[in-house]
Amino acid sequence: MNPKYFFQNLFFVSIGAATVLAGLHFIAAQAQQHWKFAVGSVLLFALVCIGLFYAGASSARSKNKYAFTNLVSVSVFGKMVVALAALFVYQQVAMPTNQWFVGIFLWCYVVFTAFEVWFMTKLAKT
Repeated sequence: MNPKYFFQNLFFVSIGAATVLAGLHFIAAQAQQHWKFAVGSVLLFALVCIGLFYAGASSARSKNKYAFTNLVSVSVFGKMVVALAALFVYQQVAMPTNQWFVGIFLWCYVVFTAFEVWFMTKLAKT
């Protein structure tokens, strides 16, 4: 998979996730206080995907036949740690009055994880 194709797809996935979150923002008053967190979540997961794309492309070309598998294992654990840390930090810093931020974050996590599985599968075939 070439970088141009990856970034085009990342753009559409990011816009799609942001559009759903914007709709939620206008429909649910409880979600409105978390708009900065929603934007940050989309950006965080987009950056994670970019890092994984380049690491995955590099490990797929590696002479070490276990490099790609190791990357996938580390990325799953690492992404969980980053996700929990982001939720914890937001809860401690922003002191939100409701729990809608968890659903917002979960939406981003699921959408970008599905995208990650898709592009990592494409990279594994190279």
